[in-house]
Order: sequence, then C-alpha cells, then structure tokens
Amino acid sequence: MVRKLPTNSAWGLDGVSFFVANLQAAFGPFVAVYLTEEHWTQGEIGVALTIGSITAMASQVPTGALVDALPNKRFVAELSIGAIIASCLIMASMPHQLPVAIAEVLHGLASCTLNPAISALTLGVVAVQIARNPAQAKGALGTRFGRNASFAAIGNALSAGLMGAVGYLVSARATFLLGALMAAPGLIALRMIAPSGTPSDESASGLAEGENPKEAKIRSILILLKEPGLSVFGLCVVFFHLANAAMLPLAAGQITKEAGRSAEIVIAVCILGPQLLGAALSPWLGRWAETIGRRPIMLATFVALPLRGILLSFTVNPWLVMPIQMLDGISSASFGIMLPLIAADLTRRTGHFNLCMGLLGLAMGLGASFSTTLAGMVADSSLREAFLLLSSSGVVCLLLVAFLMKETRRQEW
Repeated sequence: MVRKLPTNSAWGLDGVSFFVANLQAAFGPFVAVYLTEEHWTQGEIGVALTIGSITAMASQVPTGALVDALPNKRFVAELSIGAIIASCLIMASMPHQLPVAIAEVLHGLASCTLNPAISALTLGVVAVQIARNPAQAKGALGTRFGRNASFAAIGNALSAGLMGAVGYLVSARATFLLGALMAAPGLIALRMIAPSGTPSDESASGLAEGENPKEAKIRSILILLKEPGLSVFGLCVVFFHLANAAMLPLAAGQITKEAGRSAEIVIAVCILGPQLLGAALSPWLGRWAETIGRRPIMLATFVALPLRGILLSFTVNPWLVMPIQMLDGISSASFGIMLPLIAADLTRRTGHFNLCMGLLGLAMGLGASFSTTLAGMVADSSLREAFLLLSSSGVVCLLLVAFLMKETRRQEW
C-alpha cells in the first residue's frame, strides 16, 4: 500500500497535469486544421510545425541544465504556462507566416521546459514521501507518474472536446482563444505544490569529501553521458517521435479536405478518444512498470504505433480514422510515463534529472522535427507513402527496445 502524498502537493500536481501538462498535444492538430482553412499547403504546415520542434530541440539541453540549478521549479513551470498562453493568442490573432513562426517558437520553448519542470516537481514530492516513510513508499514514483499522465489525458481530452466544439460552432481561430483560457488555471494549481516539492538536484550530484564542487558536477555529468541506457533510450525516443509527431497533423489536413465544416469535431474525437483511453490505462501502466519493469511495458504498448501508421495508410475516411487513432492512446500514454520514469532511473546515482530530461527532449525534438517536415513533403505527392514512412520508424523504435535496451527499474522506487 503506497502512502498518500501531502494533500496540497498531490492536488497541485493533479491540477497542473489536468490543465496544462500535455496541452501541446492538442496544439499541433488544430494548427493543421486552422492553417489548412487559411489555404496553407501540407508542406508549409509541416515547416511551421517544424519551427516549434527545432526551437524545443535547440533549447532542451541548456534549459535542462538551468532547471537543475534552480531550486524553484515552479517558476520555470509558470514561465512555460505563460508562453503557451501567449502562443495561443498570437496564433489566433495573426495567421501569417511571421506571427505563426513566433507562436511556434514560444510554444517550442514551453514544450521543452513545462513537462520536465512538472516531472521535477513530481520527483521532489515523491522524494519527500520516501523520506517520511521508506517502508510504504515502494512503487510510489511509477504510481505518481501514472496519476500525472491520467489527469493530463483527461484534461487534454476535455480541452480537445471543447476546442473541437468551439471550432465547429464558432471558428477554428476561436479554439486557440479557448486554449489560452484553459491553460491559465494551471498557474493556480502550481501554487498548491508545497515548497518541499521543488528541491535542487545539487544534493544528488555525488560530491565526495574534499572534492571541488565544480569538479564533482563535471564528473557526475560525464557519468550520466556515458550511461549506456541513456544512448539506447535516446534512440528509442528519436524514432518514436519520428513516427508519432506527424501522424495526426497529417491526417488532420486530409480530414479537413474530406469532412469540411465537421473537421474540427472529427479532430476533437481523434484526440479525445485516445486521451480518455490513456487516462484509463495510465495508472495501471505506472503500477505495472514498477511490478514487471519498464521494458516489458514498452514492448507491449509501442507496437500500437507502427500499426496505427499502417492502418492510416489505407484510408482517408474520417469515420475510419477516428477508431484507428485510438491506438495512440496506448502508445502515447505508455511513453508519457516511461520518459520521466527512465530518466529518474538513469539519474539515481548522479542527479541531473532535468539535464537528462533535456537530453531526451533533444531526442524528441530531433524525431519530431524530421517527422513533420519529411512527412509533409512526402504527403504532397503521396499520403500513403508518408504514413508508411512514419510506420517504419515506429518499427525501428520497437526493435531498439526489443534487442538493445536493458531494464532500468530500481527496486527502491
């Protein structure tokens, strides 16, 4: 039996996850619908989405190191929420190349700092729990990350449903105004997290007696960079996002052409359904990851990613795309839990959790940036070939987990 977290911190993490943790997952598809209605081509939309991905990719590692050095992770999360709100407002008011690029830059920066900051807050709260009662805290980390993912999925599903309804009843532009409005309560939820949930990672940097702090930090960073599990999992992250990032935006552009005014509703269902499925699965996935390990869960759930691409390559019917998209609820929910869990596993000896998250975020950015650009360009000539290209990347991810990745789970968590 896992002991409950301190009430304010638990509710604060629930609230942040619900309102803003994965808001960016709904951002891409609705951008695709919006810009398609503004007569942008698939290639132009792909480039616009890539701008945000490249921004995130370039800033992941330095921001990860910066967040490690800051004792107050809530400040980083607050800035990230502000950037998301600003990006939504700019996108809604000025659907032109330069403003859209600025919005994507802001969104890219927020994407590379928000989820790692929330993960760091979670790690700090769980560390307090373990310190208070080690005997009852076994499995607490996986359980808490699973709970975060569940609330994020529910919040994302609700936002997708509301944004789809607003897009259908009002306009695609109005969906971004709603997005800004829904992100704002996250600022209140952040204030519910106790200060003890925002520790610095400096204490975990492995400083030996009489050792210079700077030398100790450099040594611990080198230990992290030489960790074999980091490089293998980083490759998995690259190919996962190479397969996943462009799938729904690509389908969204085609759905807009096929479904007309119903496009926003169809896209909303394509996001809402998987998110609800992910919300139901996430607590179980978090617990199973602590019971049987990270690797078996990834092997069982990541297979949904290439299968989804293959099925999408055979149809552009919006009403068939919706059930196919449910597969995203399996693979994405699993990835959302495994990313911070494995980062925590890999940094138990050295600290530098946020640096590790930054490195993995860099891998995410590499995969996502190539995904939207390549798939967009290929889709201009053959939509089926674009989906098959994405699917093959998912197969590579699965093979990396099956043959190269080792189990990272630690019994202490």
